[in-house]
Amino acid sequence: MSAYRERKRERVEHFDRCVKGWKLRTCSACNGSGRYDHHGSPACGSCSGTGRERYKPQPEGGAA
Repeated sequence: MSAYRERKRERVEHFDRCVKGWKLRTCSACNGSGRYDHHGSPACGSCSGTGRERYKPQPEGGAA
């Protein structure tokens, strides 16, 4: 197998395992501002100052 195909397979596996299906929502610690308050406080530690946090939604549909 070529080196390109091996790297591509690794990238696809990483995407399927770590990236696929994750969504963003407003950070509950800073309420989406990226900071704890509006007076020059440090960046939010929960979302790293982005104002958004990643979560993996529960699969829809019920098991009978």
